[in-house]
Amino acid sequence: MIKKQFVLLFIFTLLTTCLFGQNYERYKKLKDTTLNSKNLRYEKKISVTVPIEWQKGLKKDFPLIIVFDRQNKRSHNYIINTIDYLTSNELMPSSIIISIESEQRYRYIETQYKISDSNGLALENEKFIFEELIPLAEKKYKAASFRLFIGHSRYGYFTTSLFSSRTNDLNGVISMSPFFIQKNTDLTDSIGKLMKRSYSAKKYYRFGIGNDFPEDFSKMDSITGKYLLNPFLDIKGSHFKEAGHDATPGLLINTALYEIFEEWSASQAKYSSIKQKDLSIKTALEQEIRNNYGTTLNFSIGILNGKGWYFYNEKQYDKAIQAWNILMSSYPNFSEGYLYIINTQIQLKHNYDKTVEDFKESLINSEFYTENEKTKLMTELHEMIK
Repeated sequence: MIKKQFVLLFIFTLLTTCLFGQNYERYKKLKDTTLNSKNLRYEKKISVTVPIEWQKGLKKDFPLIIVFDRQNKRSHNYIINTIDYLTSNELMPSSIIISIESEQRYRYIETQYKISDSNGLALENEKFIFEELIPLAEKKYKAASFRLFIGHSRYGYFTTSLFSSRTNDLNGVISMSPFFIQKNTDLTDSIGKLMKRSYSAKKYYRFGIGNDFPEDFSKMDSITGKYLLNPFLDIKGSHFKEAGHDATPGLLINTALYEIFEEWSASQAKYSSIKQKDLSIKTALEQEIRNNYGTTLNFSIGILNGKGWYFYNEKQYDKAIQAWNILMSSYPNFSEGYLYIINTQIQLKHNYDKTVEDFKESLINSEFYTENEKTKLMTELHEMIK
């Protein structure tokens, strides 16, 4: 009974719409709020979306993804659902998502630099993001140093500009239907200069253009083709020849996210492989991830949990306990992991008193479960050890 019920929990079928009131499997809306920007001197509305394993007391941080143009509901919702889909399939790590709304009256000036328009507030917007928003995300929402920006149209231009000017402060940019040329500014030249620089970790840039600016795509594509000479720049463009301006977000986002996190996913796969019996390889794989991304990107609950179940099903119970202890050290609020260990200790006829106490403490502190689910897990414990 334990295996059947907990595998269902592991697949997160209980953590869907009925639990959070949203159409996400692996994320929950934490809050909608308004920030009064000292740099822009007006209010910016944001939404904060966090992984289901997120909670304040957890000693773990998560990659930060900033999505611009929250007000464009169709593309914004598609982007968030795509992140959820890829996370659910272990193809990208659980992340903190901050969505920023841009009022129509400000959208032009907050993406335009003064070199192109004397009224432009792009520099002030840049300061808002790096001096106000990101420090807040790191302090209050457990955002890691990994940063990915996603922008469309005017914000495709703005995020591309940030990729060229703040390369060392970013890990990646996904730019959809961007403008590359404004008065006194040609971003193809700016991006072209990046090839000559050195970087401590790989930088990712993905851009996609539809049928509106084919010449811009050709020019940028010819520039970025040279990045094969710099192994730390991973840049690629997509031309959707028949697609309109507003269709590019849906066409680009899934592939771009997959490609950016492909190496993280590959490292996880090495750990979860049925051929991999040495759990200590996790340390080397984590270093492999840091070498590529310049920072730690945590293994997912699913991968760590699945490793324990693999050894359990193979009746390698000591290995299963070791794998689940690794899981619990990473995600102590995933309380049911302790129940898996208790069940395995029972199979081995080992003393499980300490694990029972660990489970109870974890369950009290965990925000991963509803109160009803906590009650069910306690019932499972009592049935297991009676």
